Parts: sequence; structure tokens; C-alpha cells
Amino acid sequence: MDAIAKPSALASPKLIKNAKGAVVPSSQMAHIAYGCEHMRTMMENARKQTFGHYRGILQKIYEEPSIIAQTYNKKTDGLSVVSLRPLYLCLQCPNIMTEADRDEHIDSKRHIFSVESRGGNVYCGDCQDFIYDPLLEERRLQKGKKRKYEDTTTTEEHKLVLNNSTFLPCRAIGLRGLYNMGQTCFMSVILQTLIHNPFIRNFYLSEGHKTVDCERESCVSCALDEMFVEFHSVEKTEGFGAVNMLMGSWLAGEALAGYQQQDAHEYMQFMLNTLHLQNGGSTDTEDCDCIVHQTFYGRLSSTVTCDNCRNTTTALDPYMDLSLDIRNLPKKKKSERSDDDQIALQSCLDRFTGREKLGAAEYTCQTCDGGQNATKQLSIKQLPPVLPIHLKRFEHSKSTSTKLETRISFPLTLDLYPYTTAYRSTSPPPAKNAAPRNTSHNTNAPANTLIYELSSVVVHKGKIDSGHYISYSREGDDWFMFDDSKVVLASEKEVLGAEAYLLFYMVQCLEV
Repeated sequence: MDAIAKPSALASPKLIKNAKGAVVPSSQMAHIAYGCEHMRTMMENARKQTFGHYRGILQKIYEEPSIIAQTYNKKTDGLSVVSLRPLYLCLQCPNIMTEADRDEHIDSKRHIFSVESRGGNVYCGDCQDFIYDPLLEERRLQKGKKRKYEDTTTTEEHKLVLNNSTFLPCRAIGLRGLYNMGQTCFMSVILQTLIHNPFIRNFYLSEGHKTVDCERESCVSCALDEMFVEFHSVEKTEGFGAVNMLMGSWLAGEALAGYQQQDAHEYMQFMLNTLHLQNGGSTDTEDCDCIVHQTFYGRLSSTVTCDNCRNTTTALDPYMDLSLDIRNLPKKKKSERSDDDQIALQSCLDRFTGREKLGAAEYTCQTCDGGQNATKQLSIKQLPPVLPIHLKRFEHSKSTSTKLETRISFPLTLDLYPYTTAYRSTSPPPAKNAAPRNTSHNTNAPANTLIYELSSVVVHKGKIDSGHYISYSREGDDWFMFDDSKVVLASEKEVLGAEAYLLFYMVQCLEV
């Protein structure tokens, strides 16, 4: 990843006093006295009004239950919906907005300042970054309450702010590649999906796993904790050598020992199981509240109906990912393929949850007391916050192993409601040749939808025995491509055109 450009130093600055009496360069006074030059303009025009409104906003954030830190509440058909993203309160009018609405509000109204609901920090739309304003920071520390605040800010502290601030928003935190330590790309892509998973990230950055108290030798969870600390505490652009993670993986999984290429899906399953065990996971998956189960655990409902007596039996099976068959198209040589030779992810899900005929030799009906023809159907009983989808690209037999080159189209947003038990119990089956459901870019979804957003994609390039893994992960509104130690900005078109092997979808909203 190329180093992020920093602004050049200002030459021959004129020294003046700021609002606190500290002597600073005039060209950087806005960054010390007002947070930024745009804030200085607003303060000079309406200082008293700004302070009063900001104090009211802080009272709303810290004292009203309707605004919860790190969430966004709205009403949809009488249901309270909680988003995973923060809310923004305009500092220049009474509007309360999502991040997308905030940017639109800045463009249309030119109200460039807003306050995010996690901690009351001020965002400048022209700077496209959060700013540190000393006077507003005093009010933030008071959390909107009436109490005396002693001004203990010193000139040295102002210098500290000056020396550690930048004109450009920093996008390097958390964006770092991993050195290839001998065909370890299969490990790198899975680690990148975990690093950019907000549920896993919040757990480790809040000391969910206490490395200092862990006595386990070569602990995989400690190694992941080390990576989160390294990625989010220091701005570096060179790759990271995950030596401790590699050693921990070798010790915890004997099949992983050595420098041969491994399957990324199998490594993901190994990581989830290991992190479950190393973070207080329970053997009873129904009641386990470890971070892995809170993030990835779901249940499938399997119903079998006897064709003779219509007796139905139902079983619930846990899952951490869905494995979908992609053998829908005839195999073709690369030179014979066209852009139309692809199937939609929704078609794979339709087949996964479709009806399957069982012969009398495969099913014994307890009511009929003998073998009977039957119909089997899977549906999703419980969805996790993050759903990994495994596309079965690799076929193995006793003699050979092959890779399916089938092109799969997948959306940025996916409605999973049509594949749930609730939907199947109230809706007739789709027509045999019905087109796949179009669920992409459904941002104004009704209440009977379960919208998930694409968060990461793992890609396998090349042949089964000599291929290479890369991955894409979303950070904010931007996509980045991770190729071992290389990290580059990617476009949505590039992501959606990738030959996906693993897809990670994250829930858009949580119902409470």
C-alpha cells in the first residue's frame, strides 16, 4: 500500500496569539483555536448560538434514551430498528441524520458541521473529517451538564494537538497488508475479513480477550488481539508479519502445519472454532454467548414430508456458513465463455432452500412404518449478524480435484427474508422456471425484509493446485483490495466482477 500523502510544511509562518493566549503560526491558528478554518468562520459569526446549540445536542445524546451511542433509531411500521452506524445531529439546525443523509444535508443546505452520537465529536463536511475544537471540547467533556469547568489547558497541550493533527483524514488505520510467509495467502484473506468485521473488531479493541491474563501457549486469540492492537494503534503502511498467528495455527491445527497451500474456507472454519474455544465458548451451542457465536451462529430448519401420509418431521441444525452448489452451467473452455455465462447468487440460494425429492430407500416414515417417497426442504430458521457464504468451486474425488470456473453474480445488498422459515411458512413455492429474486440496492425495504450488505469477498485466482487468494473488504464507504502485503483502493465494479469463493454479508439493521 502506498504511503498516504501528507501536506507540506508551511513556510515562514506569522506568529500570533490564539483564543487561549498561546503563540502559534497564524496559518495554523484555525486548527488550534477553532478546530479548522471553517469552524473559525462560523464561530466569528455566531459563537453564542453555536455554543448553546452544541450544549443542547450533548444533552440529547447523553441524557435522552432515544439516541444511543453508536446506533441509529428510527420507526418502520411500528418496529424499532437499530442501525450499526452512528447518528449525526446538525450543529446549525435541528436535523438528525444518518451518515448518508448528513452528506446530502451538507450539499443541499451547506450546513457543514454535525455531531456524531457516539461521543459528541464534531464533524466538518468541508474537511471531510472530525475536528478538535478546544472550546467545543470543553462543552463535550461536560457532557451537556451544568457544572463548573476548570480551564487547565496549557500551551504545551496546544502544541501537542498541533503536532499530532493533519489536514487530511487518515485512512491508514486498520488498512495494512500481511506478508506472505510461504503460501500463507489462504490465511491472510481470512484474517483480513476478521480485521474488518466490526463485531470482531469491537470485541478485541474493548479487551474482550485479555492477552495479559491468558496463559495459553501460542494462543490464536492472543495473536489476533496483537494484530488488532498493531493495526489500530500505529499508522504504518508496510506489511505485517503474522508470525504468532502462523505458529498458533500450526499448533492448534496439525493439518495446517507446513508451508503447503491450504483451503481458505477450511481455514475460516478452523479460525471460528478455535476462537470459540479460546474465548470461553460453551460446548452447548444453543446457549453459547462467545463472540464467534454472537457474530456467526445461525440455525437451519430441515423439514421432511411423507408423500403418502403428509406427516412432517423437522430438525434444527446449527451453521456458521452456508455452502452453496454452483453446478448450474455446463463446463466450457475459457475461450468459449461469454459474459452471459453466469448465475445469480439468489438462484443458488433458491436451489439451496428448494424442495428435494427423496426415494423410498432414503426415507422411512414413522407413521407409515416403512420406506416412502418424501419431500425435503431447507430454510433459514435463524440468521447471524454476519453471514459467510461458501461457493463450492472445488470438487474432489478419489482420483482428481477440479475447480469450477462458473461465474457468480452477487449484489451489494441482499434480501435474505425469502429464504427464511418465516417466509416459507406463509408463501407458496416459486414457479419452477421463475427468475431469481432481484434484491440488490434495496435501500427502502419494507418490514418483511432482512437486508444484508456485502462486507468482504475472498477470491481464488488460478488453478486448484497453483492458485492464489486475494480479498476485498469494505471500510466505511470505500472498498480495498488485499493481496498479501499490498493494499489498494478498489471500485465497486471491480468487487462485483470478482470470481468470488467466499462472500461475507453483514446485517444492515438489528431489530430490538
